[in-house]
Amino acid sequence: MLTAPRRRNDFLIIVLSIALVLGMAVAIGLIAAWRTDPATMTEGAGYYAALLLCPPFLLVGPVSGLADSTLALVLATGSIVFGNGALYAGLAAFGYWAVSTFWPRKQLL
Repeated sequence: MLTAPRRRNDFLIIVLSIALVLGMAVAIGLIAAWRTDPATMTEGAGYYAALLLCPPFLLVGPVSGLADSTLALVLATGSIVFGNGALYAGLAAFGYWAVSTFWPRKQLL
């Protein structure tokens, strides 16, 4: 059976892909919660918890006033989803760099 040669950055690509998808999934879940119950997600503890998990969720404040415009909702939703995915991927890249730089490597004999 033929196998592809292992490249050095295969694990980095996997980590970044998982982090990007996870960040996008968190944002989509928060937006779905915001669309079903806007009052809970735009003020109080729910809003602060959403900002902790998804900092681009800050955009729902200005968009709430423009909720009648479909284009505004689509643009804000896309910005929040892709922004949070990029944020999670960036944090994962930093974590990967920190671990690969400062973690002691095994010595080959």
